[in-house]
Amino acid sequence: QPDGKQGLNEDNIPLSGIGCYKFTNDEDSWATGGTCMKRTENTIRYAEVLLIYAEAMNELTKSYEMKTYNGQEVTISRNIAAMHDCIKPIRVRAGLPDYSDAVYNNRDDFRTFLKHERQIELFGEDAFRYYDLRRWKDAEIEENQPFMGCNINITNETSHKQSFYKKTAITQVPKVFIRKMYLWPFPTTEMKRNVNLTQNPGW
Repeated sequence: QPDGKQGLNEDNIPLSGIGCYKFTNDEDSWATGGTCMKRTENTIRYAEVLLIYAEAMNELTKSYEMKTYNGQEVTISRNIAAMHDCIKPIRVRAGLPDYSDAVYNNRDDFRTFLKHERQIELFGEDAFRYYDLRRWKDAEIEENQPFMGCNINITNETSHKQSFYKKTAITQVPKVFIRKMYLWPFPTTEMKRNVNLTQNPGW
């Protein structure tokens, strides 16, 4: 077909024009008779352990005295060196430099950088982004932004090919998030089962 979809079946075209290579194997084949290689599902993602630890440490505003699992007394506080130890391995593995000292020294800046790091590192994995936006209370902003992608509705003319990379709103995917959606509603059956149960706000 004379367009940016290159004759593909409409059902197989990502609306954004961007495919996801993550979790694929070079031996995977969707052709008739082809197979997809088995892959191991991660029970615990070490990068997520590091990121969530760095995030928690960044939010500490004072020192805490506590005991470890073996009874050892320790003091926990916002520790920039420990935060470096969490972020640097993730950045270096991706061929990127560690954050600057200025970022580590500013709690708000570090939070902003870390949110972006989680978005990139954990892309497409176990709904991390879904729950991150809700626990950060950022969903009202982020999930009301238009769904953006490449321009797949281009002609096949050489002069138009560069237009494919034009940032384009994907209007076929409506997005809306309102405050009540931070909590899910209780099913009507549960409300009838327990008359003392009150519905979540807004539902």
